Amino acid sequence: MTQEKQKRLIISGVVGAVLLVLILLIVMVYQMIAIGVAQKRRQELDNAITEYKRLLQEGEDTVKEVSSLQWITRRARQLGYIFDGDKLLGIGE
Repeated sequence: MTQEKQKRLIISGVVGAVLLVLILLIVMVYQMIAIGVAQKRRQELDNAITEYKRLLQEGEDTVKEVSSLQWITRRARQLGYIFDGDKLLGIGE
């Protein structure tokens, strides 16, 4: 093998190795960006889950409050209903 062929072989090997390293670096950078985007999306979903759990708890508390007898009685009186045993205070009494 002549010295010229050896130089060409070495140069082509170096170029191939550099291209391989360059491609691997590009893939690594792409993967790191994809991981960052996925982590950000996961954090957004975790925040949404936390918010929905809070809203669900507030809704359950509201249901308990609204269904309580005291609230029902108060609302009925606001709407003008009267109950047995109520003393009616009127103008003619």
